[in-house]
Parts: sequence; structure tokens; C-alpha cells
Amino acid sequence: MKLLHVTPFYEPAWAYGGMARAVAALCRALARRGHEVTVVTALYDAGHARSETLGGVRVHRLTALFKRVLTPWAPGARGLLGSEVRDAQVVHVHGVRSGLAVSAYRACEAAGKPWILQPHGSWPHHDRFVLPKLAFDRIWGQRMLSLAHSLVAVSQAEARDLGREAHVVANGVDSIGTAVKSDRRGFYHLLFVGNDSPQKRSDLLPDLLAELPAVRLQIVGRFARRFVRRFGPFANRVTLSGPLDGAALAAAYASADLLVHPAVDEAFGLVPFEAALLGTPAVVAGGHGCGEWFAKAGGCVVPPDDPAAMASAAQARLSDRVGSQREAAAVADFARRELTWDRAAQAMEAVYGGALKAWAAQPEPAAPVPAAAGGPTRAAG
Repeated sequence: MKLLHVTPFYEPAWAYGGMARAVAALCRALARRGHEVTVVTALYDAGHARSETLGGVRVHRLTALFKRVLTPWAPGARGLLGSEVRDAQVVHVHGVRSGLAVSAYRACEAAGKPWILQPHGSWPHHDRFVLPKLAFDRIWGQRMLSLAHSLVAVSQAEARDLGREAHVVANGVDSIGTAVKSDRRGFYHLLFVGNDSPQKRSDLLPDLLAELPAVRLQIVGRFARRFVRRFGPFANRVTLSGPLDGAALAAAYASADLLVHPAVDEAFGLVPFEAALLGTPAVVAGGHGCGEWFAKAGGCVVPPDDPAAMASAAQARLSDRVGSQREAAAVADFARRELTWDRAAQAMEAVYGGALKAWAAQPEPAAPVPAAAGGPTRAAG
């Protein structure tokens, strides 16, 4: 199939969250399975190529506005998308509140092409930019959700958020590298990988440190400068590493005794699975997609927004190294067996095929009836 993917975030814009990694991995897997895959995305760094081929995927990047506030709008998207949509059999739109998504859905509707919408957990407001999101949804968001030929969710929890039937296709999980587990004495080493967006619940970390006086915490991700002030008397036990990827992130996972993941409203959650693949156990907040999948894998899931419960579960795992390593190994085995990108690509092929079949079965619009000779007619009466 000739597939077009439109996404606000794509490799190597890793610092902007899991969507870039998930879309890139899916597109590479589809290309390996013999599909012709093209990506249109936003340009985030002047050093990134405007057009290139990565892993068998043709990538076009457009200069975009508002990248740092909401997801991007690209003034030059209309012409490029119009051309690419005409050539594609199916268009896969990633994310909802994005100017690129709006441009893509308009191009698909104009060209009469089937298109798939995958929000990647972005549909809930998450108590951030609420008014702009409400305005966007009133103008475009709700319409896009209702007009897409198919919706794709990464968990049952996310599917329930969407308000209409959705295909559930889990993300794959790739090992991000290799690293040697360290054997330290003294303070336990906890790890948090995320950012300061409300759904990540990084604001609960000081409470966790208060409950666990014998731990140090490494924080990996993009955070505002004011973030460190939240830790007050615990600041000397906290290391802020900034965004990491590749070998540096693998080393952070492997050097930790335990990952803590208090995020809520997270549709899938790659981080705890990546940690498990490097031998590090995790304690994960439940209540949404991340807890849903991590519990299926045999990992530790605690109630959301409950630092005391997370601290208790963390202490139990820090005190039982053998048991916690066994738990991490079970999660890693589940990920290698059930959460592969080839499996995700195969499931997505079925979604694309269903959309094509439904689109082909739609009746052709009726041709206008020519007026009778002699000019226009009037209705009787």
C-alpha cells in the first residue's frame, strides 16, 4: 500500500514526547513489511533535513508556527499535502489538535481519500491550555473525530475517551540500547522519565521523596526552570538530567534501582516497558492505559494520585531485589512477545484494509439531473 502519515512530531524530535518515537517506529515497521510510506511533519531544528529517507520512510518537514505552545501549524502544508494525499491510498493522521492534522483532513476530504485518526492520548485536555483546546475542538476537533473513516487507540482506556468505536492497536516497545546494571551501596537510586505536563504528575515527586528518605532521584526530561523549586529541602537528593535518548537514556534506566511512573491519563506509556527491557523494575500509577498494559504484563500498578501507595510499593521492591528483578523480567518477556512493532504494523494493515474496503463500498455521489430543454423548470403548485 501507498501510505501517508501526517504527524506533528517525528524523529529525531525526541524531546517532544512519545509520539515522535511511536510514529517513527510504526512507519519503519510498515516499510519493512513492503509498504511505500511517506511522512509529513514539522521542522523542529534547523539542523534537521527538510527531506530525507530514514529507515525506508520518505520524510518531509515543514517550517511550522506555535511549536512550543500547541502542536504546529505549517503555512506551506496545503500544497504538499494536496499532492501527497492524491498519491496515497490511505492517510494516517496522528494527533488531533494540530494545524497539520487539520490540513491533512481537509486534503483527504477534498480528494475523497480514506483517512485514519490516531490521537495518541492527546484527546483529553489534561488541564493544560484548556480554553485554546476547547476553541479548537469546537471548530475542528469534534468534526475530525466524527469524520475520520476509522479511529485508532493504543489502549481500551483511550478508546473509551473517544466517544465512538475505535480499533485498539498497542504500541510496540523497542529496547533503546544496552547498558550494564550497576551494583551500588548506600542510597537507592530512583528514576523518573517524563516532563512537567500535568498528566505526568511530576508534582508528586517531592511527596515521594518525603516518604522515602533513603533514596536519591534522577529526573530525565524537559522541565521549566521553576520546577526545581518544588523540591525545597529535598533538592540535594535530586539530579536533573534534561532530555536523554539512545545510550544516555539506556544508561539512566540501567543504573536505577527502580523507575517511578506516577502519570495519569496516559494512553500507553513506553517508559516502564523500556526500563524493564534493561532490567529495571517500575511502580506505575493505574487508572488509564499505562496501568492497563503494565498490569497485563505482570508489573506493579498502584492507585493514581496516591504518593503513599507508590512509596510503599517502591519500598517493597527496593527491599526485595530478587523479587523486583523477577518482576522486571516478566514485564520484559511480555513486551518482547506481545508489544512488537511488527505486530502493531500487522494490526494497522487490517485497519487500513478495512477503511479501504468501506470507502470503496460507498455509493458514488448522484450526478446532477440536467434541466429540460427550454430552460429551468418550476415546481408544481
